[in-house]
Amino acid sequence: MNVSDEEIVEQVLAGEKETFRLLIERYQKPVYNLMYRVTHSSEEAADLSQEVFIIAFDKLWRFNRDRPFFPWLYTIAINRLRDWKRKNNLNTAKQYIIEQKEQDRSASLPRQHEQFEHREAADNMKLALLQLHEQTREILLARFEHDMKVREVAAAFGLTESSVKMKVKRGLEELKNRLEKEQR
Repeated sequence: MNVSDEEIVEQVLAGEKETFRLLIERYQKPVYNLMYRVTHSSEEAADLSQEVFIIAFDKLWRFNRDRPFFPWLYTIAINRLRDWKRKNNLNTAKQYIIEQKEQDRSASLPRQHEQFEHREAADNMKLALLQLHEQTREILLARFEHDMKVREVAAAFGLTESSVKMKVKRGLEELKNRLEKEQR
């Protein structure tokens, strides 16, 4: 039996607090991936993910049950990351990617050539994403990596749908330009 997020929320708010684990199981991977993408530390990502679910549990009574759960949870995760970035330097993520690129460039085995190209393309994409304005990057990742609908992204970021569409369009254009510039 597949229980909806809304049904789980209702159960938790009705006193069946242990059912919150179903939401954790359902969304722990995307939340962890978001945290890891920024922190590049499995321990830090796990700690931050746990904090996100604790915050969500504590504030569940504030959740608007007429809206989807995941965008609300994603908003909590983004806000927690913003706090973490203020306390820690975002440059650590950029430095990590640059160090990985240097390590890959020093690897010279022929059988690693194809892996190197794929990893280099992924690293170039990560670097290009890191150079985007923070909100633009987060909107693109929510829309494409997490497959959120435009209206869900708008709700998560407190924007209008047309504003999200424009930010996605401009963000993709900027990303494309940065990637093309990198290849020259």
